[in-house]
Amino acid sequence: MKNILIIAGSDSVGGAGAQADIKTCEAFGCYSATAMTVFVCENTQVTYDISGISANFVDSQIKGITEELEIDAIKVGMLFNKDVMQVVKNWLPKFNVPIVIDPVCISKSNVKLIEDEAISALKELLSFATIATPNRYEARELFNNDFTNIPCDVIVKKQVVDDKSVDTLYRKDGSSQNFATPLADPLIMHGAGCTFSTAIACSLAQGLSLEESIAKAKNYVYQAIQNGLTTKLGKNLLNHKIKI
Repeated sequence: MKNILIIAGSDSVGGAGAQADIKTCEAFGCYSATAMTVFVCENTQVTYDISGISANFVDSQIKGITEELEIDAIKVGMLFNKDVMQVVKNWLPKFNVPIVIDPVCISKSNVKLIEDEAISALKELLSFATIATPNRYEARELFNNDFTNIPCDVIVKKQVVDDKSVDTLYRKDGSSQNFATPLADPLIMHGAGCTFSTAIACSLAQGLSLEESIAKAKNYVYQAIQNGLTTKLGKNLLNHKIKI
């Protein structure tokens, strides 16, 4: 069984963040260990409160995990502030494993999620990534939609083209490739981006190529949306237990 180090925030409703990462790792037959970076009090419709975790505590979590486990891949999600990003920046060069960074800074509805001063620190982290998985707003903020001199491979999530959801992989060598699935209902699903990036990390840890990992992750997310769970607020949560 492959061990995935998850460095991400907590989502109280359980559909995104580290909770989604843990469920995805289980679906892919991997073991997950989590270093929490921030606690988000929310459901799929409203964010009520956010409580940051000290950079020293994040550092201690990673230290404890790595003393116990051999890490086969890393997924980095929401880091919240530049101090936590500095801790992660200190750790990442110590690993020789696939690193997937989901640069959580702007929501799918184009709302900033981290402090402004943390954006530049987040950009610096990308040089350690195997691949980054921004949404279109994050891609604009981080790269100005210019993928000619990128620090890592980048896949921009979910452009709608001819009733399909198209993700475009931009490689450091200048080439690109599209990955498409039919549009799923609903069009925006809580935790889809977190799940996608973790699924890629799991497949990379298991020895699949980047292209195979992306295709498998995209299909997994599509099926999880199609078989999504209905709450009191609607069909808003991924079904992470669907067969891969």
